Amino acid sequence: MDPKFFFFAGFFLLGAVIVLIPCVVVIGLRSNCPDKTTDSPATSLTASLATTPAATTPATLTTTTATIWNESDYQSNSQYYQSLTNTHYFNQTDNLRLDRLSSPQLHPTDGRSLIYLRRQYHMPDLRGSTTTLHWQDLQTNKNVQLTRPIWGKQDQQFTWIDKNTILFLSNRASSDLTQIFQLTLPDDLSTLSGFIEPTQITNYSLNIDNLLVNRNATRLAFSCQVYANLNIEQTNARKQAELDSGRTIYKFDKLYIRHWDEYYTGLRNHPFVVSINRQTNGIFQLSSNPVDVLFNIDSDSPTKPFGDAKAQWSFSASGNSFAFTRQHDEDSSVAWTTNLDIYTVDLRTAGQPTVSSLNTKVTLLDDWDRSIQAMTWSPNGQSLYLEIGEEASNVIYYLVNIYTNHSVDLLIDNGTSHNIHPHPTQERTFVFTYDTLLQPLNIYLYSLDSSIQPLTNHNTALLSKVILSKEAQKFSFMGANNETVWGWHVPPAHGTGQPAPLAFLIHGGPQSSWYDAWSYRWNLQSFSAEGYAVIAINFHGSDSYGQNFTDSITGEYGSLPYEDLKLGLDYALRNFSYIDRTRVVALGASYGGYMINWIAGQPEMSSRFKTLVCHNGLFDMRSMGYSTEELFFSEHDAGNYTVYDNPSAYEVYNPVNHVANWTLPMLIIVGAHDYRVPETQGIGAFTALQRRNITSRLLYFPTENHWVLNPQHSIAWFDEVFNWMRQHAS
Repeated sequence: MDPKFFFFAGFFLLGAVIVLIPCVVVIGLRSNCPDKTTDSPATSLTASLATTPAATTPATLTTTTATIWNESDYQSNSQYYQSLTNTHYFNQTDNLRLDRLSSPQLHPTDGRSLIYLRRQYHMPDLRGSTTTLHWQDLQTNKNVQLTRPIWGKQDQQFTWIDKNTILFLSNRASSDLTQIFQLTLPDDLSTLSGFIEPTQITNYSLNIDNLLVNRNATRLAFSCQVYANLNIEQTNARKQAELDSGRTIYKFDKLYIRHWDEYYTGLRNHPFVVSINRQTNGIFQLSSNPVDVLFNIDSDSPTKPFGDAKAQWSFSASGNSFAFTRQHDEDSSVAWTTNLDIYTVDLRTAGQPTVSSLNTKVTLLDDWDRSIQAMTWSPNGQSLYLEIGEEASNVIYYLVNIYTNHSVDLLIDNGTSHNIHPHPTQERTFVFTYDTLLQPLNIYLYSLDSSIQPLTNHNTALLSKVILSKEAQKFSFMGANNETVWGWHVPPAHGTGQPAPLAFLIHGGPQSSWYDAWSYRWNLQSFSAEGYAVIAINFHGSDSYGQNFTDSITGEYGSLPYEDLKLGLDYALRNFSYIDRTRVVALGASYGGYMINWIAGQPEMSSRFKTLVCHNGLFDMRSMGYSTEELFFSEHDAGNYTVYDNPSAYEVYNPVNHVANWTLPMLIIVGAHDYRVPETQGIGAFTALQRRNITSRLLYFPTENHWVLNPQHSIAWFDEVFNWMRQHAS
């Protein structure tokens, strides 16, 4: 979907972001690493904040909860890598040991410092992680870790209330549930000698998520997974009763039955809005009962699985209105449409949420054909920072004076930029995160004079002890339809002085791209460090090259992209002469896995490879059309046809019809909780290989979904893949 219109009404921006999530890779074993918190979802206002409804008790705390920290078990990646005496070739374990930085936010009044989140992994075995808040002075670069690192404890979604107060979510509660905490900062953080113990504000019986505070700090919103017609405590009681019953039975009357990696058993993401005030001791408390904005409505806001408050919720400037986005979940059509609607609630009166009617509408950038990934207001409310995918980079534009001249300036034109947070007083000054294929994510400062300055250095010691490829070359060639197609070439980390095998990577989506971005999953550096040349083609259907290019794959699953991959491989072997054309391996996930299965049945192309690796790949398009959870993707990509209306649209490029041509050894990988590409697709492909007596292996990960979320599983995935590649392409 190509969002080209922005609507501005009164005091808040109302927007809905639909993201076509590319199919990536996932594996599963069991781990002690509690890194993933799950939250769930249901829309009607039954009482106003002004009347203090009796829906859910505030459950407010004002005491400080401290957890014992096993300091002897703590080691930063800097300490670990400084202790190493030799350098080594980068590998996936190094990749996962990197500190992950996010959410930089400048000081709300002077912008002279910032606070950000830092996730650290247990060194050296990665069996646990912790996320903490960090402060950094922009003048002196002094860095202070504000909250205590405790394995398994994750701080998240913080917001400045004023120069001395931060509210954030964390599972630091003694219950281990995620709740709201307050951090009270001293005037001079540079003198801080220890950690600040936060104060727990809420104590609900369920996890809460998606913290959003209005501008005046008089109200906040959070989400909680509740049953549509029950409050938080009632939901917890029902969950316990169901557990105690000894019965596990699911009943469904409509789709979704399941979505992404969970069954829809009734729990829904609901927004709760509550009034807050500061007590005389400086600690915030909830001053009304939270109101479930979606009470009695079987729907989610934020939407599952990747919606968040930043993109889908907003308070008005006065704080008296609340806007949210949700899908029409009332019937099964939710599975074959990606439409989202925006609703508003007047928090001063009781009533139902209503679809917003805009008093003012301004249409901007109507002639653009690039999708806007995210947008951020300037502090004066007159301009916008835009994050846009453009030719495999995520760049930043500045849309100046949206109500007058609408001029657009390109500020950053390479790499991948996200998480913009503007300076409170200086125009065109902001902090953001930035990464490329060659360097992992870091936090940067963009200044008015167009200078860009790195601010953080947590991973410097690690990067100094590993050998990485120093080149990521973008190339182009004439692809299908005589149109220009682009790709990436990353040479082996040891150089190009001797013949090298080729890892030919095929991305998922398919409406995605190999971006100039670091990855913790399909990291091109992990392949180059193993001695492989890497070629990654952004074929027809890839995003960031214009909407027409993206839409060209509709109804052409096995044609235009297939031609691009053939021609791209030709180009690579012709122009990078060090590549050994007798040792070429093709690997892909999801749509990339579909293409692996399609290539396997096309002798003209399959004869060019020694072996194939297919992760969560589509095998039978007709079966996929009835078994995937989001029917929209199958139907849209087939040309907007259902399987029963036009069966031939699903058969024309169906890999299952060409199994008789399969000859190549293949490694099949599936995740049991992948409901986008159900496990039977991979099992079916493996069965076909075994029935034809073709060398093959199935890696089955019973606890993972479409992605590798557990570090131990990710390492195992790369070990298995590289062992397979060495066995068949050495």
